[in-house]
Amino acid sequence: MNSDRDLFDRFRNARSLWAVAAAVAVLGMTGCAGKPSFNILGSYFPSWLVCLAISIALTVSAHMFVTAKKLADQLWPLSIVYPALVCFLSCTLWLVFFD
Repeated sequence: MNSDRDLFDRFRNARSLWAVAAAVAVLGMTGCAGKPSFNILGSYFPSWLVCLAISIALTVSAHMFVTAKKLADQLWPLSIVYPALVCFLSCTLWLVFFD
């Protein structure tokens, strides 16, 4: 009787493993719906790269604004604030314009 239970547990574990593998495969294929690039002057650029370049330019302008208003003292971990701002702006731009 114990060997039947072990066989059932192995079958259930294998079935759940296949279910997880199938779910991962299906979720992985959903990202292939559209092309992630667009044409700029005859060359294809990934959309995230354009969003990153725009967000870096926006962060530089934000830095110039902050230093002009003398608010840089309020942003004390600058090594964290500016990369976080770049990441936030690039993700927001990508979601607004390309998703």
